[in-house]
Amino acid sequence: MAAASPEKRPPRSLFDLRSEFFDSTVLLRAHPSTAPSVAEPSEPSRPPPTTQQQQQPSEAVGFRWTCNTCAAEFESLQEQREHFKSDLHRLNVKLSIAGKTIIKEEDLDKADSDSLFDDLEISSVSGSEDELENGPASERGLSVKGKEEFRKKLYFRCQSGDTISIWRCILLKEHEEPFIDCKSGQMESASCVQEDEMINRVKRLTCEPRDASHLRIVLLTSGGHFAGCVFDGNSVVAHKTFHRYVVRAKAGKRQSGKDATGKVAHSAGSSLRRYNEAALRKEVQELIVSWKSYFDSCVCAFIHAPSKNRQMLFDGDKTQSVIQACDIRSVPLTVHRPTLKEAKRVYSNLTQLHYEMECSTTDETLPHGESVTSVEESEGKKKEVAVDSEESISNLSVSLELLNKNEEVKNEEATILSSKKETTPLHEAAKSGNAQLTLELLEQGLDPCIKDARGKTPYLLAPDKEVRNTFRRFMALNLDKWDWHAADVPSALTKEMEESQAAKQAEKDAKKKARAKELKKLKKAREKEEKEKEKEKAKAQASQSQTSLGQMANRTTTVPGLKAKHQTPQQILIAKEEERQRKLAVEREKRAAAAERRLVALAAQSAGTSGAAAAANSVQKAAPDDSSCSCCFTSLAGKVPFHRYNYKYCSTTCMHLHSEMLQDD
Repeated sequence: MAAASPEKRPPRSLFDLRSEFFDSTVLLRAHPSTAPSVAEPSEPSRPPPTTQQQQQPSEAVGFRWTCNTCAAEFESLQEQREHFKSDLHRLNVKLSIAGKTIIKEEDLDKADSDSLFDDLEISSVSGSEDELENGPASERGLSVKGKEEFRKKLYFRCQSGDTISIWRCILLKEHEEPFIDCKSGQMESASCVQEDEMINRVKRLTCEPRDASHLRIVLLTSGGHFAGCVFDGNSVVAHKTFHRYVVRAKAGKRQSGKDATGKVAHSAGSSLRRYNEAALRKEVQELIVSWKSYFDSCVCAFIHAPSKNRQMLFDGDKTQSVIQACDIRSVPLTVHRPTLKEAKRVYSNLTQLHYEMECSTTDETLPHGESVTSVEESEGKKKEVAVDSEESISNLSVSLELLNKNEEVKNEEATILSSKKETTPLHEAAKSGNAQLTLELLEQGLDPCIKDARGKTPYLLAPDKEVRNTFRRFMALNLDKWDWHAADVPSALTKEMEESQAAKQAEKDAKKKARAKELKKLKKAREKEEKEKEKEKAKAQASQSQTSLGQMANRTTTVPGLKAKHQTPQQILIAKEEERQRKLAVEREKRAAAAERRLVALAAQSAGTSGAAAAANSVQKAAPDDSSCSCCFTSLAGKVPFHRYNYKYCSTTCMHLHSEMLQDD
């Protein structure tokens, strides 16, 4: 019974496998896509078809071997294979990709190869023979991506026939290499690990006890984010994450890297980033020191710290001694923002066993072999055998042509890889923002539920609202045609909904316009009021200045023998002081005359015949006891008197006059 297809078999954790899973396991020396056997990679050995076997299908159905790129025909499959390996075919493939005219074999023989490549502006089709011969056997015939993947993984062939792969960093240290990559002079060195040792390490890995004696630590740090996890098998023993604002948005680089360029910023944000960077370094180093017991009992530590982030882990003496005490290994995966979820994902991928696909040519050669054996066993089914032979040979020729193109032409390889990613024209139209083309493709029946290699539907790739509305309008018209929930289209968009949205938007715009108009009127009114106030203020200042100038002119005319334009500032001050003294003297005289008149009237009314002075003294002595003014003797009933010592006055004039009278006495 054949094993299940590797496509349908999910990865498995190494810690969930049985101890006998790796019994009779063989380490592959080559990538499974280049050689299905454990020996040195080579083409599958098949007996060459005899002349009778080659002629039977062609005679039966008139089949011919051709090359569509070079427009050539061949009499046998062997000639077609040799043509696919020739420099002429490779050159024509490059010319067809570049959009140039292919050349014939006669033109290639006449022209110089180097000058021909220079004239056509293409690279040489034949590689260096030294590179092909001296390169590792496991990397021959692989693309750049395949070589990189082969250097990071180890491939095993199980007893059941399945091909599995494990990340090298799980079994090997940083300085160790498997024996298949070691050169002849390094085979006996300590850094070269033999096949038996690697298989024993895998077996010990599956049988590890879960008693915190075989821990593995994952440390991820980048862009102000830090995530650390301690794992015991598949379980998490401890974890911690930090985040600090150390990178300015849309500017890139840390603040320390920006300061190192010589352009030191002094803003509040730069100061905050410098402080956060130091605080993050301190927090991470304190965490590493607190995890010393975990590092002492760990098998290895997977660290992802690009660029200057590595200084955060190895700057301190304590942290450096703690980390370097264990086996440090790098993470061969693409790491996103360091979080707890990302640390678990990285560890899960590193500790998983993956089932690999075999080379497609081995599957395609099986029908040919079966058809040959069927010819030898039964001659009564020649028609069926001929049809099977024809299909197998045509499939084999096509597969060989694709393999040659994949090996030699990078652009065709990119085309094949892109087709595997299931990127449809609807994805491209939605991503480019072409709403009209998107609608046409939807009407033609393209499935909007298909996801690309990143797991995104065409709706999620739409950059603007108009393209997204195109999907929603099509959904309103074809609700039952597709699973719109799987296509990530949120809701349908009908004409009524668009009209209501347009009416709401128009009403909103009208209100906004009216508000703006009203604000504009208010602004003009405020500006007008401010201008009027400024004019009134200017007029008041002008009139005040004219009044002051007129008063100054009048005062200067009072000084005899001088004119206003001939007076000095000192003379003007003297004139002001004299004018003030004159006014005070006139006021004093008026007050004295009024007092004298009041005293005369009082003396005439008195009954006694004593002198005015005695009457005044007697009245003055009695004044403090009466409710009348101490100077003019007016009744203070209903008034608030002015007090000075023991005297009461009806006004300030009486108070000043009475004080002068007392001083004269």
